[in-house]
Amino acid sequence: MTQTNNAACPTGACGPSRARSPFALLSPMVRLALGGLMVFSGWMKLGISDLGGLMPQILSPLDFAYSIKGFKMGLSDEVVTLLAFVVPWAELVAGLAVVLGLWTRAGAALIGAMMIAFMAGIASLMVRGLDVNCPCFGAIKLFCSGPLGACHLVRNTGFLLAAVYLMAFGPGPLALEGRRRTG
Repeated sequence: MTQTNNAACPTGACGPSRARSPFALLSPMVRLALGGLMVFSGWMKLGISDLGGLMPQILSPLDFAYSIKGFKMGLSDEVVTLLAFVVPWAELVAGLAVVLGLWTRAGAALIGAMMIAFMAGIASLMVRGLDVNCPCFGAIKLFCSGPLGACHLVRNTGFLLAAVYLMAFGPGPLALEGRRRTG
């Protein structure tokens, strides 16, 4: 096994030349874009604060719960309530991990899993012919407007590909992960 002396991989865990690959150099931009979007999405769903009127329209977990019910998946009220609180916090925490480059692959894996679940739900709506609007990013219609449909599937596929990219190539430079020291 070849060891690397790269400062970003003090234990050689990154493998030979992985930390310096051109792909890894794009990782900080991908981290900021994907992680930032997830933080924003979670923040908007939780309705934590409107930052003094600077944010467009923030939601509350109750608003998000109504959107989940719109999927008509036969979920109990308890499960809907749980999802209305867990999903935004999962987006927020995974997004922060990705932005900071701390547990990047784990954060990206969680985001990827959420994107797959969201895409399955959207496909289910399309097959059943239901028109559901999701306040995924609050009042902002990020890339797509109107009821959930093909545009949302394409958008979420892009998010999924960004997550897969980070899982494959890691956080790249400027990540907190590379600055951790082991015992």
